[in-house]
This record gives sequence, structure tokens and C-alpha cells, in this order.
Amino acid sequence: MNSATKRGKWILGLQGRLALGSTLVILLGLTVVALPPAQAQTFTTFNAPGAGTAKNSGTFAVGINTAGAIVGIALDASNVSHGFLRASGGAMTAINVTGAGTGSNQGTFATGINTAGVITGTYADGSNVFHGFVRAVGSAITVIDVTGAGAGKHQGTIPMSINTAGAIAGAYKDSSSQYHGFVRTANGKTITTFDAPGAGTGYAVGTVPLGINTSGVIVGYYVDQGGARHGFVRSAGKVITTIDAPGAGTAANEGTVAISVNPAGTITGQYSDASKVAHGFVRTAGGVITTFDAPGAGKDGWLAALAAMGNGPPLQGTDGFSINPAGIIAGAYADTSGVGHGFTRAAKGAISTFDAPGAGSGMLQGTVGFSIDTAGDVAGTYGDANSVFHGFVRIAPAPTTTALSSSPNPSTYGEAVAFTAVVTSSAGTPPNGEIVSFLKGTTVLGTGSLTGGSATFTTSTLKVGTNSIKAVYAGDANFASSTSKADKQVVNKAGQ
Repeated sequence: MNSATKRGKWILGLQGRLALGSTLVILLGLTVVALPPAQAQTFTTFNAPGAGTAKNSGTFAVGINTAGAIVGIALDASNVSHGFLRASGGAMTAINVTGAGTGSNQGTFATGINTAGVITGTYADGSNVFHGFVRAVGSAITVIDVTGAGAGKHQGTIPMSINTAGAIAGAYKDSSSQYHGFVRTANGKTITTFDAPGAGTGYAVGTVPLGINTSGVIVGYYVDQGGARHGFVRSAGKVITTIDAPGAGTAANEGTVAISVNPAGTITGQYSDASKVAHGFVRTAGGVITTFDAPGAGKDGWLAALAAMGNGPPLQGTDGFSINPAGIIAGAYADTSGVGHGFTRAAKGAISTFDAPGAGSGMLQGTVGFSIDTAGDVAGTYGDANSVFHGFVRIAPAPTTTALSSSPNPSTYGEAVAFTAVVTSSAGTPPNGEIVSFLKGTTVLGTGSLTGGSATFTTSTLKVGTNSIKAVYAGDANFASSTSKADKQVVNKAGQ
């Protein structure tokens, strides 16, 4: 694990700017040649109050809840961090905990927000000691100091995530700078500490929880005595199971990190192989692990090893950062040039990539998707061409359903058959004029334009027999694409 001044290197190479010690390393860090997105996407970019405009300063959006509220960190011109809350409508509120230091590498760091809008995070005081906090919806702030947390420089309490009930999971560094896990009940009356079996003892090793779900299942990683990382999952019954992804390296700065867990117990994260190249993984509640790499992710072991030696963000490979209830994963990958790009991975495995408008194309610039909500909206950060960082939210297109019917059915060979596709969505009716394609297999028979949610295509060239026809709505920035079930159009011989 890294020192506090090195932790920030995981935020797209923000060299020593965030004084949080090594837990934000995995939560925040990464960077990805982007493929063309599957369809248009709607982005809103923003800058938090007080965010700096110089190189390596700016806005880092790291968490989003089901209502679309976003929390994160604003790094000002003096290298002081400030938490922020961005409401779903765009209103911004600064979060500065009383007692937070005002010097370089000090300040307030908001890292998690739950469905109710309760926020958790960390602040570094004037002596660079870490303290946790929880901020109620009414803005009242309670300080969290775990018994056993050290009071030296870069020691203390570091909450990482908060679940729907308000339980908080995180880590604390003791007086030996060893990491231990903790979970705090919603009412704050009970704080339980724990160590993963196999976690090392002593300086800069130990247990680091990163995520907690609605049932109280906690995921994270531990560093063993040799410096290798291993993921873990701690059940609501307090049973801790080690997670080592297939292909994970076993040397220092290699191994598995579990980052996020959804209500079903499905986990995502990343692992570094023996070349220090990062790969994503998803693990079912039953323990089945599937690994994945975003198309275009780099595999240069030299660059990857260089980043690891400097405790920087992985410069090559794929990282899953957040998983929503539907099993959709948001994350980032680093291409062969160390440029960052965001991605989402559907529950069935399809990966779509994206770049925020204004994202730079230099090393340690680009786009990182940090957090995904129930609707599929992604919050994250991008570094521009000047390495100034900005927040963004990518709004997922609303799901649609396409239904197809035909008339007459059956028909006679040579007779005109009208196919009608109806596209519906809970978000309203897609705009008039958008295109629906009518396909037989992979062959496009023709297209129709939507009017009031319906599109029609007529043909008289279908062959005798049963013709399987589908309608495909292409979608747009606000409405997702969808494909109908097959319509079985029966064509009889003439004269029958």
C-alpha cells in the first residue's frame, strides 16, 4: 500500500495530491483506445465549488445514489481538498468538516452516498491525521474515530462506503500504520473491527474494506506479508472468504481487489497479473468468477510495471469499479498509451465504451467511470488536455420495448404484408422520425419512421413458407435501442 501522498496517483496520476493513504487508491484510480460507443449518450459535465483550474487540480466525482445525487472531492488551487454534493438537478453544495486541515494535502473527502442521501467520507486534520465522518440529510455531521486508530501522520479512520440502511464500512490505520477493517451501524452505537485471514501485520499491510451492500455484505482487499493483494467478501454473518481471480499475480503490487457488491451479492473489481496489467472480474454470490477485458485495453507489461513501482494508477488494462442491482458494471480501462476511457459492461457481458466531452487524449488524461446507479447512470471524472479534472454524469438512455405485428397473417405469395412496430418506454414516446429497421435474419428488408411511437413497413416479396421477421429500434441519446420478438409471417402459395 502507499503513503497518503502517493495515494492520489491512483486518481489518473494526480501526483501526491490527495492525502488519504492507500484506500482511495483502488476506489479512485484508473485510466483507457475507446471503441465507438454503441449509441449516442447524454453527458453533463460540472465543476465543484472551489475546484482548482491548474494542472492536477479540479473535480473528482466518485459516488452516485439512486436519486442521481453525486458526491466527490474538489481539489483547490492550494492543494486542499473539499467534499461536495451535487443534487440530481445540478445544485452544488460544498462539504467541509469542522476540524479539517487547510494546508496542502489536507481537507475533506466525500466518498460515499446512500439512497437516502446520507454521506460518508474522511477528513485530514492539520496534523494530517484521518478522521471519518457521516453527514445526515439535514447536513449535521458526526465524526467517526475507531478505537485503535492511530493518531500519527497519515494514520486514523477512513470510511469508504455506506449502504441503504446507513451502515458504513471502511478501514483504519493503527499506530503501526497497519490497516484494519471496520463496520459501523447506522445509529453509530456499534463499531465492529475485523481483519481478513491472511492479512499481513505491520507497516502498510492489512485489511481494507471498500464496499458494503444492503444486506451488510462487505467486500475489499487485504495485503499479505509479501505485499500481494487478495480480495475478500465478508458475509452478513461475519464469515470472511478470500477472492483470488484466476490469473492474478502473487508478488507485491499484484493480486485481486474486490471493489463493489450489489444487493444480490455479485461482486466486481480488478486484478493485476504477473506483468502488473489490470483485468476486470465479476464474481457471483455463489463464487463463480468471470474475468473480462475491455476491447482496446493495453497489455504493455513495461508500462504497467512502471506504474506499479511508482504506486501510480494502472496504466494498462481494465478495472471494474461499481456494479448496480441489474448487474451492470461501470469502470475504466487504460489503452496502450495510458489514456483513460470509461466503459459499462452489461450483466450478460457486452461492453460499451465512452469518453466524456472535453476529455484529453494524453497519458493519464481521459475518462473514468467510478460509480453507477440503479438506472444505469454513471458518475465519474475526466482529465482534459491540460490535465485539469472535471466531474461528469452520463445519463443512461431509458429502456424501450419494441413489439411487432403483421397483417394479413397468413398471406398469399405476392400479397402486400404490412409490418407494424410499436416502440414504448416508461420515459415517454420516442421522437417522430426515428428509424425502425425490419430484418429477416441479418438482412434488412426495409425501414420505417416512427410516428407517435409506431413505424410501418410494407412488402410483397416474402417467400412462401414461414418468414421470421424482427423489428429493431436504433435508439438515441434518451431512449435505448430494442429488438422485437420474431413475428412468424406465414406466406402461402398463390391459389391456396
